[in-house]
Amino acid sequence: MQAQPTNKPKQPEASEFRWQRYVSPRYWPTWIGFGFFYLLTRLPFTVVMKVGRGMGSLMYRVLGSRRRVTAINLKLAFPELSDEERETLARKAFRHLGMATAETAWIWYRQVSDMSPFEFEGAEHVDEALAAGKGVILLQAHFTVLELCGAIVGARWPVSAVYDPPKNPLFADYLFKQRLRHLTGLIDNRGIREMVRCLRRGEMVWYSPDQSVSINHGGIVTRYFDQPALTTSGTARILKMTGATIIPFVPKRADDGSGYTLSFGSPLTLTSDDPVEATQQVNDHLEAQVRQQPEQYLWAHKRFKQPSADYANPYQK
Repeated sequence: MQAQPTNKPKQPEASEFRWQRYVSPRYWPTWIGFGFFYLLTRLPFTVVMKVGRGMGSLMYRVLGSRRRVTAINLKLAFPELSDEERETLARKAFRHLGMATAETAWIWYRQVSDMSPFEFEGAEHVDEALAAGKGVILLQAHFTVLELCGAIVGARWPVSAVYDPPKNPLFADYLFKQRLRHLTGLIDNRGIREMVRCLRRGEMVWYSPDQSVSINHGGIVTRYFDQPALTTSGTARILKMTGATIIPFVPKRADDGSGYTLSFGSPLTLTSDDPVEATQQVNDHLEAQVRQQPEQYLWAHKRFKQPSADYANPYQK
């Protein structure tokens, strides 16, 4: 599978960040945000997380479009729940999203060692897979603790992460710089060839293929929470090209941010050579991860975009 052409700007090198590029007024709100992050992290971690929960509750109130997308996603994924139960779940998800924002600020401007404790479960699965020398795909759904995991996982093992560069050039450049403090490398989510090269060298690639991917960029129609969903077939194709080991990864944050558990499962085997069937197996596994802790999943993303005109658009007003 070849990487699709992209109009995204070339990724900067870690040493290339120059603030002088971003002095025009259109970047001032982003700089103010960075300043708020810095000032916030002058407080103790427990206070920072409390502020984060408050920010999440505020985001639920003021980000109407994201609240609406979350409500639609939860109704599609959990039709068995009542409207009140789904609203409660949505509010919890936004509080976790607020804590994720606070965690991002912390790992930018403070030390991981100064935050709440974390523990590893099943780390031996990663160690054994890396020792085999075939490359490792660290498979994780988009949980809101994802950003913090980069700092924690990257401190224990060398790992490159697949990501979608933000559209804001200043934020994209600064995020790239910050993430490379903890990660070996960053790979554009359309950079299939780079993923393959890393895995063939016996390295580990962190991959979260649970967001909507258009057909033009290799998306195929699968099921996710019993809904039609466009999904990248990259996991199955990369596995076929590299023979890598898939290690499932589920991070969990305490509801008050007082601790973290990073759980690594035994290797996941895809039992079909058919890309659609194998991708469905990946979806089923990620769905099972999310059902364990739905309040910590990123529901504000339009995961169930219509695959074609033959399907109804759930997000259309």
